[in-house]
Amino acid sequence: MAELQQNFEGDESLNITPSNMPDDASDDTVAFMQVPQSHVEDQIADNSVNYEGTLADNLGEVADEEDTSGDIVDDIVEDIAGNKKNVFGNNAASYGMYANATPADSTATDSFRVVEPKAKKHRTNRSALALMYSLLIFVILLAAAFFALHLYFNNRVAPGVDFGDASITRNLTGYQEDSVSKTVQNAVDHSELEISDDQGNSIDADLSQLGVKIDKNATVKAIMNAKRDNLFTRIMPWVHQTVSLKAVRDDSALDSYLLHKFIREKDRAVPYSAVFDKDSESYKVEDGIPGRTIETMSVREAVKKLIAYPGKTVKVSVTSRRTDAPIKLDAAQKLVNDLNKLLEKKITFNNGDGKDFTVPKEAIASWISIKADTTRRKLSYTIDADKADYYLSQVLPKELNQQKINQEDAIDKEGRFIFTTLKGSNGVEINYSNSVAKKAVESLRNGNDFKMAVPAKITKFTVEKKLVEMRIVVDKTTQTASVYKNDELVKTFPVCTGKRGADDSASGTFFIYLRYASQDMRGRNGDGSPYFSPGVRWVSYYHGGEGFHTASWNYKGIATGDAANHGSHGCINMYEQDARWIFENCPRGTIVQIVGTTPDGPVRE
Repeated sequence: MAELQQNFEGDESLNITPSNMPDDASDDTVAFMQVPQSHVEDQIADNSVNYEGTLADNLGEVADEEDTSGDIVDDIVEDIAGNKKNVFGNNAASYGMYANATPADSTATDSFRVVEPKAKKHRTNRSALALMYSLLIFVILLAAAFFALHLYFNNRVAPGVDFGDASITRNLTGYQEDSVSKTVQNAVDHSELEISDDQGNSIDADLSQLGVKIDKNATVKAIMNAKRDNLFTRIMPWVHQTVSLKAVRDDSALDSYLLHKFIREKDRAVPYSAVFDKDSESYKVEDGIPGRTIETMSVREAVKKLIAYPGKTVKVSVTSRRTDAPIKLDAAQKLVNDLNKLLEKKITFNNGDGKDFTVPKEAIASWISIKADTTRRKLSYTIDADKADYYLSQVLPKELNQQKINQEDAIDKEGRFIFTTLKGSNGVEINYSNSVAKKAVESLRNGNDFKMAVPAKITKFTVEKKLVEMRIVVDKTTQTASVYKNDELVKTFPVCTGKRGADDSASGTFFIYLRYASQDMRGRNGDGSPYFSPGVRWVSYYHGGEGFHTASWNYKGIATGDAANHGSHGCINMYEQDARWIFENCPRGTIVQIVGTTPDGPVRE
């Protein structure tokens, strides 16, 4: 408790003993400590300029914390600045502050100095800065975690992606492509329908048997890419996306499968349909038959659900009923008309070197699948691009590829061109791809003709000039064959040419173009009966099917030159040693001249 006392010089002073200060006084309390007068005088002398500011600063901090004391503090600072005696009344006592510091009062024995409190301002600033840094670090860590999660799930299944029945597929989160592929295959393997009918029969069938074509790769890709459309929701496990099997259903195949499984063939109702006739190369109506059929709608719906959630067994029942032909004649006739119009379209390919190939109607018909939807009583058809691709990939290379053949031109000894003994052709190797089939099928679907040059690598042939030294002159009048080398006679052989009439050996100038050491020969006699001559030796063709060859069965005709009675079908019959000499000494390109007329009888005895 503050108490005003008289000092020995008669002045009043305020005595505040330490015992009167509360034990729990805070650092913010402005306290005064009694000090000797001499110290006060020295301090006043040394700090007369700064003292006012020091006290004002301390009192200013108090004023910041206690708004109601602002005016009192201002008065105290004013008194000190004017070197007046400050006496605090009740208000000063209530704040625990008093100062009697008059620099000119030399009789004062005691004065008080201000003990400054600890400041909170810098500590508050440091706290705010620490909080700001903490928030910044938290945001950086959160961003790092966000991008780390996206990096981790870049090639993995995102959280919240659902596929198939839970008992088979489990949680796919974090699965990589190989594991997803195995999971999809496992789900497909365990997808099954238990189908029973109203006659007590039952079967187990998988999706493929029920006309479902599953694209496993597309399904795996869909699972891996699920939830990629939004960066933020992709890693949120509570945001779900369900992926189903990527599959194509064929309801007509499903109907046919169930009909064959539950109805005996003799009891089945058969719809009117269309069938390709090879002889006429056109479609005709196939008659329908009344009988029993199966209501398959329940199975179709079950298949849809199993595609959406594969990996389980679904039980379903069907019923049978008696019916007329499920699809009527008029529907079948309309389909026949549409298909025959389709067969009139020309699908033609060329190799870019003058060789064309047109797909026959029978082949186009093999690409077409007729579908009968007995539930909706409709007939339709599809053109299968895969079937077209398989056919064209096998046939087009055989039809359009060409082996390079260099041309051979015969010249005489003066270098003059005589004729082309072997026509040249470029080498062609087509570059087939399934896009060729896709374009052809698309044109057919649109009801248009189609013509396309298949991309190909073409190698040009060269021209080789060959000197013709050998020439054979066959004289039908004398039944001889004379061989010349550079117009000099080398040999003359007895022969038997073709019979007069249809089998007569053709007159003219030709050249040897094809040779066989041995060949089976087939053909027809003048009366239409067939003949077969196996192992004919030393054959040199010069004009279509006419050539020089051994005729061991006609040595009498050769000996007598009696072509009228023992003549051939147009070939030049020779003894074996003579035919062999021709084969070995007269190469391809040898000129052959057939002259004269066939005699009425033998020319030699």
